[in-house]
Amino acid sequence: MLVPRSGDLRDAGAQVVATARSVPTQLAEGVRFLAADLSTADGAGAVAQSVLQQLGGIDILVNVLGGSSAPGGGFAALDDAEWSKEFSQNLMPAVRLDRALLPSMIAQRSGVIIHVTSIQRVLPLPESTIAYAAAKAAVVDL
Repeated sequence: MLVPRSGDLRDAGAQVVATARSVPTQLAEGVRFLAADLSTADGAGAVAQSVLQQLGGIDILVNVLGGSSAPGGGFAALDDAEWSKEFSQNLMPAVRLDRALLPSMIAQRSGVIIHVTSIQRVLPLPESTIAYAAAKAAVVDL
């Protein structure tokens, strides 16, 4: 599957909103930016509310959030806090944004949600990113 670049979406007439924890040093022309931590319920809720308020609805949601800072050492090296952190960063933003934005897509009877995951969802690196891989596999099932 090819995911269009934001320029392609803008060229097609779409209003594009991007989000990250901090403002990038260089913003793409014509892209609205919202600073938020999507790994928190408050951050995801604020983004969803802002998008619906600013745009009145949403046609396409592309979720590409992810990453891992878990220590190496495999499954046994990760405690509950590390597992929770990985799922909060890699699964819950998708759950929260879907839950907040899908109702407007259903109401308008159109829309699409694209979740970008990782090859690690099926080929994890057991010594370093097993929790990340499990979270990305959960996103696929979402």
